[in-house]
Amino acid sequence: MDVKIVLDISSVVWDKNDFFDNQSFYYCLASEFVIFLQAFEKCSNLKFVARNELLNNIREQFPYSIPNSAQLFTFKKRALQFLSNNRTISYIADNNSMTRSVPDICYNYFIDTLKIEVQYLISEMHRSGNYIFCTFSSRWNTTDNLKTVNSTTKEHNTVIHGVGKQTIQDFYNTTFRNIFEHNSKHDKLKGKRKERGVWVFPLSCFDGNDVTIPQNLLDNAVKKDNEFYNYDTVNQTFVCFKCHSDNKYHGYDEDINNVPQKIRDKFYK
Repeated sequence: MDVKIVLDISSVVWDKNDFFDNQSFYYCLASEFVIFLQAFEKCSNLKFVARNELLNNIREQFPYSIPNSAQLFTFKKRALQFLSNNRTISYIADNNSMTRSVPDICYNYFIDTLKIEVQYLISEMHRSGNYIFCTFSSRWNTTDNLKTVNSTTKEHNTVIHGVGKQTIQDFYNTTFRNIFEHNSKHDKLKGKRKERGVWVFPLSCFDGNDVTIPQNLLDNAVKKDNEFYNYDTVNQTFVCFKCHSDNKYHGYDEDINNVPQKIRDKFYK
């Protein structure tokens, strides 16, 4: 399942005048942003919601000129890599000026074109209502979720990143993640066999104890209809995952001839 996140833009667009008066605050914010990045990178199904125009405005006002201490250099390098990643989802610009956010995430120091783009983003959040807002404990002065308001009020799941706090990875794993749960019918040692006239395949990547490898295959699998597929390069076989309860999936090696052509094409098989 793809999970779409909205980033607190103030984490990557700083008030340069305020920076020199409150440097400790920005050092903390930079550290918290790296915590967010580490969590984002570990969840391949997380998507970042932003129009190209928004990204261009962020880059224009990005704090390039802040001092290059080791900590801030890491922040700048990794933040710019994040802003250039290919896990971005766009949306239609709809400037509903009647929609506002609570708290206000469009800051006065933003340039005018960025304010317009943030307003588009707020309107999109209110219209769709299925995004997760990612912010930071040094910036977010409340434990409340972000709300968008016009004639109605919508509350958005909000993850506040900071040392010792829940990350977007934690939220994803407990809320959206598909979980591997082995079915003994596919034990590796039982091998390929027929049961009641039907071929049953083992799951070669599972040793019976450590679920790390099959869970990783499931996390990065490609969905087709109600099933997920991935290619196990170690055992040189496709793996098919089927849901047996809520978000619980078991897996087994799949004959390449039974794998949909679109899936085979994605893995160049």
